Amino acid sequence: MKTKFVIFFSLLISIQVLSVAQTSVNLDYLVINTGDTLRGIVKYIDRRSVNHKKIRLIDTSGHKKKYKKKDISVFRVNNTIYEGFWLNQSPEKFQLLNPKYDIDIQNGEKYFLKLVSKGSLSHYELEWLEQGESTLLWMDLLKKEEDPFFIRATQGLFGLKRKVLIDYFFNCVNLKEKINQKDLNKVSQIVDYYNKQCTY
Repeated sequence: MKTKFVIFFSLLISIQVLSVAQTSVNLDYLVINTGDTLRGIVKYIDRRSVNHKKIRLIDTSGHKKKYKKKDISVFRVNNTIYEGFWLNQSPEKFQLLNPKYDIDIQNGEKYFLKLVSKGSLSHYELEWLEQGESTLLWMDLLKKEEDPFFIRATQGLFGLKRKVLIDYFFNCVNLKEKINQKDLNKVSQIVDYYNKQCTY
């Protein structure tokens, strides 16, 4: 009887430990600039946009704390990862024709970009709201691993910025041809092709 109790108790503890571990993995998190990862429930102070001034974390003990966006490098909410970058253009300028956005820690403003896919060529989305509007808008941004800048890959309803993309992928002739001939029509297709065919 005593042996059965010990076995039962051991199994119960193992299940609880496994449950806590799985819960911890599935939790939202913040990575602050010191490199520490804080797990819990991430909430926006202003739910209208991810690029708000503060983010709140409710940790696993139920304690609430607000963090300024300048103090956060990465966060995950609802299984979506946002990475912080200092970009040197304002939200208004992001909507102009300039396809290049430099990472500029000295003069830039902090933005959180939604990570769509990560690789030698990474795909991000910059989300924003027009003044007075409730529909979330976004633009597709691409970044090669070695580049200190992003390029804008799409032009809203008009689709891919083909000329910009052809210039950007100057070192991958096959990809340039496929973009020019309209064999690839989605940003995800371009990212996938580059990461499989253009990295050596």
